[in-house]
Amino acid sequence: MHPPSDLPAQNYSWGLQMTRKYRQHGYMNSDRERKPKPPPRPKGPGGRIETKFILVTRCNNCATEIQVMDQIQATDKCKNCGTDLHTCRNCMNFDPAARNECVKPIEVRVSNKNVNNVCPFFEPKILIEKQGSSTQARPEDSHRQAFYDLFKK
Repeated sequence: MHPPSDLPAQNYSWGLQMTRKYRQHGYMNSDRERKPKPPPRPKGPGGRIETKFILVTRCNNCATEIQVMDQIQATDKCKNCGTDLHTCRNCMNFDPAARNECVKPIEVRVSNKNVNNVCPFFEPKILIEKQGSSTQARPEDSHRQAFYDLFKK
């Protein structure tokens, strides 16, 4: 705040009550101890948990993992559900929004995307999955099961 313009600046006194915002005595007192700032931490991986990922090919019908040695042949079928594997839906280039539902420049549209075809652009769809023990029971589940076991007849 500035002194009013009708009074001379040297005669106008701003008392101690206006030295602090909100006029509170405890606000920003300089007599309290302040902790020194810690040094900056070094950049790097630090204490992160290492996450491992694996490359997997799966059946588009039943999601069973497919063991691919070299290439998926046109006659290969899923061992779990028996559906064809050399199909557009199992291809990396399949895109429902693209022309002819394929990213590659195919001349003729394949009408049924779930049956075998002999497309020269076929590449098996490879997924990146987190490797770990996702099937293990959580500790909360065992406690919950113990609670339910109390009321079994």
